[in-house]
Amino acid sequence: MKLNLKMTLLFSVIMTAATLLFSSYTVQTSVDGAQIYTKARFANMSTSIARDLEQEINMMTLTLNELTGNTAFMAALNQFVRDDSDNQKMGNAARTKALQQLYQSPLVERFYRVSFIGQEGNRYLSSLTAKDPSASRAPEDLLTLYSTLDDTHLFPIGNQYFILSPHPDILNPRQDIIAYGIMQNVHYHGTPLGNISILNEYSTLNHIMSFVDNSEQVEVHAIFDNGSLLFSSTGDSRAFPADLPVNEMQTWNDVEHDTELEVYHARIESLKLNLYIAQDRQLTLNADKGVRNRILKRAFLIMLPTIALITILAFSLTRSIRRLTRKVKQMPAGAVLSDNSFNVQTLTDTVTAPGDPEIHTLELTYNHMMLRLRESTLKELSLREGTLQAQLSALQMQINPHFIYNTLNIISAKSMESGNYEIIEICDQFASMLRYSTDTSSPTATMEEEIENIRNYLMLAKARYEENLEFTIDVPDTLKHIEIPKLTLQPLVENALNHGYDGINVLRILSVTGKIRNEQLILEIRDNGTGFSDEILQNLRQQINDINSGKGSIEKSNGHIGLINTCLRLHYHSKGSIRVSIRNDHGAVTTLNIPLGQ
Repeated sequence: MKLNLKMTLLFSVIMTAATLLFSSYTVQTSVDGAQIYTKARFANMSTSIARDLEQEINMMTLTLNELTGNTAFMAALNQFVRDDSDNQKMGNAARTKALQQLYQSPLVERFYRVSFIGQEGNRYLSSLTAKDPSASRAPEDLLTLYSTLDDTHLFPIGNQYFILSPHPDILNPRQDIIAYGIMQNVHYHGTPLGNISILNEYSTLNHIMSFVDNSEQVEVHAIFDNGSLLFSSTGDSRAFPADLPVNEMQTWNDVEHDTELEVYHARIESLKLNLYIAQDRQLTLNADKGVRNRILKRAFLIMLPTIALITILAFSLTRSIRRLTRKVKQMPAGAVLSDNSFNVQTLTDTVTAPGDPEIHTLELTYNHMMLRLRESTLKELSLREGTLQAQLSALQMQINPHFIYNTLNIISAKSMESGNYEIIEICDQFASMLRYSTDTSSPTATMEEEIENIRNYLMLAKARYEENLEFTIDVPDTLKHIEIPKLTLQPLVENALNHGYDGINVLRILSVTGKIRNEQLILEIRDNGTGFSDEILQNLRQQINDINSGKGSIEKSNGHIGLINTCLRLHYHSKGSIRVSIRNDHGAVTTLNIPLGQ
């Protein structure tokens, strides 16, 4: 078979396979993108609904708190409820005063009705009184509302409030209002008075729950943990499974309604409420099928002209190759060997004519690449030489620790001449710490050496903080022969000083204690600072757990990199047998559990 036919067949097969693969990938990407978009869409819907619903309930609880915190209002309610005289003169006056206090609240006007019902149902007042005088007294079946509100309508949130799910408001003389809201049992100096309820009309809840971009296809259901229904856009609750993941899109088969749904489950934890946004999965399948058909149709329309173009290009390419082949065959066999060397001139010479643009461009590109390769090689050699020189310069610039010791000796001598023995002591302590930290003869040290090192560190710190620092080291002499990894305690003590006080100016009290318990050496570093915040404590404990499980690494740790670095070093030194724990106890507490023999 001729080369042009081979190229046509080969490229056509490759193009067809690539087109099909690309189309398949595009279909899958489109489907996945649609799913991601739907999930994001539903997530935005649930976020908006949750935000508005929490804001509505929070506004109701704020109004309740304002009323129950109003001493004049509560005192009037108490007088209103307690008046058992025949003429009810004092009770009526107290009722009028309570209504005045109720009307003075700017928050009350925001709601459909705010009312109070006495414990026995014989006392009642409502914010509707001014708008509807017939609402000034409760109907005969006043307590019917609360006696019929079972677990399907009454749901507790917190220790004080109950959410009233949508129900007919029988306290309204019209008796055609569907209302929802919250209720609270109120007490006056420990004596129960009755219930205060704050209600809004169902249209408000429907408005909150209708934050969807296609209400004809998207369902919204809000169900409490006990299964009671707060809202359903279809008017009928679905028996969603309790194990649906939160903030995830799941496919669920509703056997009762013979429907397969795509469900996004969100949870409003403050209200103990589960929010479900769902749509018929068949809509998604139909949309995916339409996308698939459109992409495959376009791929087929692209393939036909592309195959024709491949055929033309194959003939064009083979013509240039044939010309180059004939030129190569006409070249004498020893022409290349006759060259004395391959230099820059050799790399820039061309054997193809500009009239053959494909092959000519290929040769020019090759020549250019070879020239760049030559330049890169020269640059690499130059860079290597420069790197070696830089390393040599860096080694030459390193300061010998003996230079530091000599400098400290000079400072000590000068201080002795001037009689400043405090400077001499500081220099001695710093020199001891430097000598201890730079001694690499052994990775371990005795407890006595570790204690001496942290005592030097704390004395240097006391020179800085003076009377604002007190410390105690309580490690029995019987433990001082035990060997532990070098520089175990000093980074933890330094972490306590640097991060334990969060900028507060107090007397800093640090303690280091050691004891033996259950065949383990227990070391504890304690400070009287602000302790770890809940977020940092949780983050550090998670990183320590990762280290103990062999997955830890040195990362940014909210300013406690020294603590995590020490945990990581101790873990690998002891092969996981040394354990570190942290907690708060009137300050931060870091505890090391070191098995004896480590």
